[in-house]
Amino acid sequence: MPKKYREIRLALRDAGWAVLRQRGSHEVWGRSGETARIVVAGKDSDTVPVGTLSSIRRASGLEHLR
Repeated sequence: MPKKYREIRLALRDAGWAVLRQRGSHEVWGRSGETARIVVAGKDSDTVPVGTLSSIRRASGLEHLR
């Protein structure tokens, strides 16, 4: 089943990620003690494209995001 941006944001928040800054619809997420950054851009109700979801999964280490 396709994921929505709302679900991605919730999963990141539950895993300890937080929004560091935002410009327009682009949110930059990070975690304390790590240099990795994840950019999430989209309305909560939009479906996340497969490639974008894959990139977020690799960067965050959240393998359940499929």
